[in-house]
Amino acid sequence: MTKDPRVRAFLINFAVYVVVVALLAALNFWRSPDNLWVIWVALGWGIGVAAHGLALLLRKTNRPERVFSDPKVRGFAVHLFAYVAVIALLIVVNLITTPDSWWWYWVALGWGLGLAANAWGVFGRKRARPA
Repeated sequence: MTKDPRVRAFLINFAVYVVVVALLAALNFWRSPDNLWVIWVALGWGIGVAAHGLALLLRKTNRPERVFSDPKVRGFAVHLFAYVAVIALLIVVNLITTPDSWWWYWVALGWGLGLAANAWGVFGRKRARPA
């Protein structure tokens, strides 16, 4: 196993994800095979695992672009990824469960305001670029 504690933490996170989703899938197929709820668990938690992996990838890459070298830009990139992935998942959930009543945009609006504030903090003010 790697000596880097960040990589080790990601690998543990991913392993726990795989084991728990596999156990939940077995439970789902055993107790209620006509209702595949485990998909929502796998997708929701999977977004978090993917965001963790993206954060690690952006940190470990030795490239000169700002998204790789500036920790605030890296953080914003991970937040943007999580926002887009979760809102896409919520749109799918909304259209499958309650297609006559759209509610996903309230989440997109509220979270989007927070993301816009994050973007302003990262890109909107003049600040020195890290060396």
